[in-house]
Amino acid sequence: MIIPLLEQAARRTDQADLAWKTDETTTLSFIAGRPAFAMTSQGQGINLRVLVEGRQGVAGTSSDVPGNLLDLAVDAARAGDAITLLLPPGSAPLPSVVTHSPRAATATIADLGAIATLLRDRLAGERAEVNIIVERTLGSVHVANTDGLNAGYDISRVTVAIECSRLRDGRLITVPGHLSNADLPTLGEIEQLVATMRQRLLWAERDAEVAVGRQTVGFLPESASALLIPVEQALMGKATLHSSSPLARRRGSRTFSESFTLHDDPLAAGRPGSRPVDDEGVPSQRLALVEQGSIEGFIYDLETASRVGVPPTGHGRRATFGKPHAAFSNLVVAPGEGSWTELLVALGDGLLVQTLRGDGQGNVSGGAFARVASLAWRVQGGEVIGLVPEITVAGNAHDLLGRIVALGRDVEWVGSRATPTIVVDGASVF
Repeated sequence: MIIPLLEQAARRTDQADLAWKTDETTTLSFIAGRPAFAMTSQGQGINLRVLVEGRQGVAGTSSDVPGNLLDLAVDAARAGDAITLLLPPGSAPLPSVVTHSPRAATATIADLGAIATLLRDRLAGERAEVNIIVERTLGSVHVANTDGLNAGYDISRVTVAIECSRLRDGRLITVPGHLSNADLPTLGEIEQLVATMRQRLLWAERDAEVAVGRQTVGFLPESASALLIPVEQALMGKATLHSSSPLARRRGSRTFSESFTLHDDPLAAGRPGSRPVDDEGVPSQRLALVEQGSIEGFIYDLETASRVGVPPTGHGRRATFGKPHAAFSNLVVAPGEGSWTELLVALGDGLLVQTLRGDGQGNVSGGAFARVASLAWRVQGGEVIGLVPEITVAGNAHDLLGRIVALGRDVEWVGSRATPTIVVDGASVF
C-alpha cells in the first residue's frame, strides 16, 4: 500500500516520506482485586509529508487505504513552510535492537490475567484495596521515502499498573507501582514490585510532622519527572532555535552536578521507546545529553536540524496527523553508588517523595516547578519515620540538579525513563 503511494508521490512532488503505524491493545482490569473488564482496541495511521517547490505539506489518515491523502498533502504544500530537507537514504544500515517479544505477542487473556492474579494474591494480606491494569500492545512501524528508504519493525509491550489504597484516619493513601517491557514480566520482577509496595505501605502506617523551608529531598523514580522534564524541554533542538532554552549556550560547559549523566538510548533492549530507526527514517543511536554535569547534546528531527544547520539526531516522531516533531526515546539517568541505607543517611532530616500531583509549571524549560506531594515520608537519622501530610515541593530543577547529594545505584524504569533515586539539597517545602 505505502510503496505505490510513494511511487505516485515521486511523480508529483520533489520529495516525499511517510510513516505507517499499526497497533492492537488488549487491556485487562482488576478493581478491588476482582476482574472488572477485558477489551481489545485496534488502530492505524499514515502520516505523509511532501515537498513541492521547496515547501512542505503534511496530511494523515487513519483509514486502511490512502484515498486522497496525496492530494491533501500536495494542497497543504502550496501554503506550507519553506524548508530544505535531507531525507535519509535507503542504503544506511540499521542497528539491531529488541522491540518485540514472541512470548508477549502470543500471550492470551488468561496469561495476562495470571499476572494480575499473582499480584493480587501476593498483596492480599496488606489490608488495602488493590486495583490492577495489565495492558499488552502489539504494533508495527513502517517508514519509507522517495530516496529509497524502506524500513520497519514490530513492537510488543506489556505494561502493569497497580495501586494499593488504604483509608486511614479519613485520608486515602494510595501507593502506585508499575512494570513495562517488551516481554511479559518475570517472576523476579513481580516479586520485587510486591516487596516495594509492601515496604511503602508499611511506611504509611504512621504519621510524621513535616518540616517546612529549604531542606534535603529525595526524589524516588516516580517523582523524578519534576527534575527531568525541565531538562528534557531545554534539550529540545526547537527550544534552542527559538532561544527559549536556558541550556542553549551552555553546550560543553558544566551546568549540573558532576554526578549527573543523562543519555537518550533508543537501543535499550525491550523498552517503551526502543527502535532501530526514528519515524523519519534516521537510524537510531545512543546520544549523550549530559556527561558528568556538562551539556553535550540536543535532540533534533529533520526539520529542526535543517533550520539550525546541524545533523539530525534520529529523534523524529510522527502521529497520524500533524508535522513530525522531535521527541526523546528512552531517557536514562546514570546510576550513582548509593545503597538504600546510604541514601537515607544522605537525606538527614529530610523528605522522601514518591508521588507528585499536577505540574504547577509556567516556563517548563526554565526549570521552575511547584508540585503537591501526595505521597511522601519524613526521614530522620537514616530511617523513614512516617507519612507526612500533603505538602508542596518547589524549586528550580536546573539549580537542584547542580546540588545532588546522592544518587541511588538501583535504576527503575518509569515508562520510557530509567532513573535512580535522586537526593538534592535546598528544595523548598511548604
